[in-house]
Amino acid sequence: MKRITGAVLAVVFVVGLAAFFIIRTAEDRVTADMVSRAGRFGIPADWKLAQEIVRPERFMCISTNPCPSLYRRWEAGRELTDQDVLAVASGLRGPMTSDHPCKRPPNVSGTITICASRGTDGEYNYHLTVTSPGLQEPQLVTLIIRPVQ
Repeated sequence: MKRITGAVLAVVFVVGLAAFFIIRTAEDRVTADMVSRAGRFGIPADWKLAQEIVRPERFMCISTNPCPSLYRRWEAGRELTDQDVLAVASGLRGPMTSDHPCKRPPNVSGTITICASRGTDGEYNYHLTVTSPGLQEPQLVTLIIRPVQ
């Protein structure tokens, strides 16, 4: 009887371990796909990556943040034009729509979002935001990728 119980427990353990690795491999594949989609954006080599958060795919995503998701912020090192922003978003396989031209109003002080673009490829939503800390200061560019829900 002890042998049968031991054999059943061993089988349950092996099946559980195999299921864990199969699920984990599938999660890693989904996360890698999302990160590769972020690589489609034409980020200039001179931009400095200031922050990156990659939330991987999980079997159970218990949070207000969806998984997988990606957040990246760069210091552009200069003021950007509409053409700069269009060039960054040109690699997306779908249209990006902007709320207004990327130009900081001269009569506004402090940190402001000067333009935001949104797009989708059917599987993920893309948000590209340009923020200006002050007049004639280098701008910050933020990319957020989240699954379509």
